[in-house]
Amino acid sequence: MASAVADNVEPVRPVRLLAVSAACILGAYLSLAVPFLGVPVAAGALAWLWYRGQRVTTIAIAVLCGLLTFLIDPAGPFYVTLWLLIAGPLVATLVQRRSVATAVLVSTALMTVIWLGLLVGVSGLEGTSVNGYMSTLMKTATQPALDQVVGNATEAVQAREQIALLETTFVRLWPAIIAIMSFFTTLTTVFAVSAVARTSGVSVKIPPDLDRLDLSPHVVWGLIVGGGLLAADKFLGGWNGGVMGVVGENLLRITQWILFLQGVAVFASLYKRAKFSRLSKALGYVLLGLTEAFLPLVSLTGLADMFLNVRKLPRDGAAELAAPSENAPAGSSGEDRSAEE
Repeated sequence: MASAVADNVEPVRPVRLLAVSAACILGAYLSLAVPFLGVPVAAGALAWLWYRGQRVTTIAIAVLCGLLTFLIDPAGPFYVTLWLLIAGPLVATLVQRRSVATAVLVSTALMTVIWLGLLVGVSGLEGTSVNGYMSTLMKTATQPALDQVVGNATEAVQAREQIALLETTFVRLWPAIIAIMSFFTTLTTVFAVSAVARTSGVSVKIPPDLDRLDLSPHVVWGLIVGGGLLAADKFLGGWNGGVMGVVGENLLRITQWILFLQGVAVFASLYKRAKFSRLSKALGYVLLGLTEAFLPLVSLTGLADMFLNVRKLPRDGAAELAAPSENAPAGSSGEDRSAEE
């Protein structure tokens, strides 16, 4: 039934086609500044058209919207167009024919590659390395803050040290930052496309309710390998410019934010039991994100839940399918775990 719904070409009224195009253009422009907001908006519009069998039209609108970003950013067409093609047609197909987990993993990898290609291209045009370009970018961003720091008082010296530490950390962790941005952009995109699929009558393996999200324990390997690389780098005295330490630190940061999702799921379960309102939940999630940015308390909660099963979820050592949600269409599969074994 899923393929029948998606493969039959349904006529789309001009008014709706215009609305889809407007939403896609809006999403394309928003993605220049806030990809995790703009890309899902465009993806939802493109998926709506895709599931009505308008394949050529969907691809044409995605390409056109990406090209229009040239008006704001000359480099926009090179990466926004690819983002829209991934977030729209590709994610719509993966969500329908594969699984939510596959859609998240594949599109995250592709978006990360696009980011890397963009940085390599821009730094090449600037005649410097990617690290050099990122360092220059950070110095430009932090210069106004440095200009505000005057004198040689203890507070001024500490402020300069904190700004210098921020610059150094950003240059060391830019790969992790890109991967994390791609992951959360993809996550919101997949949820948006999944919602459109359900309203379009397409049977998909729906994402799990947040309070039942349960990641694979294999995620912990990121901590093990990352910690091992850091230890090896210390033992070897920063071999080859400390490359192993940089890789290990980036891997730890990526794993931290994956575990953050597990931790958020724990708190979501608590919010549900306490019968928090939607507004209270939203504020709670924002506070969790702000807390994690300074102290990894939420990710540590997620790590503890993996081993202690704080929420008492059914586990048998393999990836389980949770019960379908109430609004799932008939014949749809159970919920995927967020990460595959």
